[in-house]
Amino acid sequence: MKVVLRLLSYLRAYWRWVVVSIVCLLFLTILNLLPPLFQREIIDEVVGNRLLDRLPMLILGLVGVYALTRLLNFGEQYLRHVLGERFILDFRVLLYDYLQRLSISFFEDQQTGEIMSRITNDVNALEDFVTHSVGFLIVDLLRLVGTAIILLVLDWQLALLTLLPVPVLAVAMRLFNTRVRPIYRQIRDRLGDINAELQDNISGIRVIQAFGQERHELDRFTQRSTRYYEERVKGIRYWATFFPAMRFVASMGMAIVLGFGAYRVFSGALTLGGLVAFISYVASFYEPIHRLVQTDNIVQQAIAAGERVFELLDTAPEIEDAPDAAELPAIQGAVVFEGVSFRYGTGEEVLRDVSFQMRPGQVVALVGPSGAGKTSIANLIPRFYDPVSGRVTVEGHDVREVKLASLRRQVAVVLQDTFLFNGTVRDNVIYGKPDASEDEMIAAAKAAYAHEFIMNLPQGYETKIGERGVKLSGGQKQRLALARAILTDPRILILDEATSSVDAEAEYLIQQALKKVLEGRTALVIAHRLSTIRHADKIIALEDGRIVEVGDHRELLARGGLYSQMYRRQYDLVAASDFD
Repeated sequence: MKVVLRLLSYLRAYWRWVVVSIVCLLFLTILNLLPPLFQREIIDEVVGNRLLDRLPMLILGLVGVYALTRLLNFGEQYLRHVLGERFILDFRVLLYDYLQRLSISFFEDQQTGEIMSRITNDVNALEDFVTHSVGFLIVDLLRLVGTAIILLVLDWQLALLTLLPVPVLAVAMRLFNTRVRPIYRQIRDRLGDINAELQDNISGIRVIQAFGQERHELDRFTQRSTRYYEERVKGIRYWATFFPAMRFVASMGMAIVLGFGAYRVFSGALTLGGLVAFISYVASFYEPIHRLVQTDNIVQQAIAAGERVFELLDTAPEIEDAPDAAELPAIQGAVVFEGVSFRYGTGEEVLRDVSFQMRPGQVVALVGPSGAGKTSIANLIPRFYDPVSGRVTVEGHDVREVKLASLRRQVAVVLQDTFLFNGTVRDNVIYGKPDASEDEMIAAAKAAYAHEFIMNLPQGYETKIGERGVKLSGGQKQRLALARAILTDPRILILDEATSSVDAEAEYLIQQALKKVLEGRTALVIAHRLSTIRHADKIIALEDGRIVEVGDHRELLARGGLYSQMYRRQYDLVAASDFD
């Protein structure tokens, strides 16, 4: 019930639409109650008493009722379905907006396909709740009460017989809800599994084909689809049994009323027209009951979908603005780590008491073996995560005490795993600064040594690069990512293995370009190729999450420590490769 009430709370913004729809349904309810009265008059007065002069007016009135009913029906259905579509649109946008505010750690723990399923399939499942449940629930209850009153007025004894099946229907509906709700939740979960599997396999189709695992992946997908099918069939079995059974119970009520009503007509206690009208009202009495049963089924499906959607909305961002967060003013780029320790989730610490500083305009390089904590340090500056202890400051401001947007506007990150959007080259270069001029875009591309290869593409800057830039080489993708970062003119630039996928010539050109780009900017560079950071102002060597050495290239070589060992090992490998 909590899920239903919460869903209804989101409908408050559309209360005018809901009220108009309910008013239309109320008028429709009243109009639907009138035809049996016309039928009674035609049978008892026109046919029974042979008053043919009254027939034209009664027929005309009946046609008028039918015409007005259809007109109102059109308006009400149009309004109700537009309301449903508008609700789904706004709710999906709200959900996506909230999703973007969740922390990076949330997306690391969730499958992309599962998240997509909640925003698409589960939200779509709520449309029937809005379209067919909210208004009908109110109107059908009123129609039920109104029809019951008319039945009691027409013949209270027959009316009591009509009400006999109602307790049976209520108990059956309660049992149905108890059994079917967990099934509907399983159906939603299984559909999420299928979407997650599809997303993974489509993204990794090259790996699947390269290793010849098509048969294996087909078997896995078939298993997931079969589990979804089995849950669907289980749900179908329940409602395919329940709904006919409910109609059978209602039909028994109709049969009892018809039999006893015929007896009362023969005894003279009821006219034939009265019986026909009563039978029509009995049908009108059971119709909202049947629809309430169907509405209840829709509500159960909406509850199952709503639970999954609200699980997403109830996920609190780990990283968000403090209540008193201030706007970060324009900075020069000073960064200080003070006794920072950090872990991912509940795992072991990956940084232990890390302290260092980066002066404005300084190029600081992080080196160390895999898992030493280099990327973790880079992630703490734009506050993708918060330290367990200690603090990170930018220009003297603790990053936890400033607004995220104002911090990230002045920090740019170029990652080793380059992500490009499925659009044109232009779309990707200006992504961080959509209002950039043509000259600014080209200047950024030239600075990243990307302009030349862009101009050689079929449509230049208007060339579509495919999903994740699949039509470009690794080096081209990284140069586009670098151009995207340069265009935002950040005060702090983080390069996480940003040149790892480029060839030696492109790497040299980018290094030359970075000498100009980094002037006046603070840069944090993570690189496995130690030859690319020889000119860094400061090199920090990390091992097991701790700083073991700090100095420039010459100082660290002279010490013979970790950096010296790594550098000479790489030098020997390159020399051996050249010799071969």
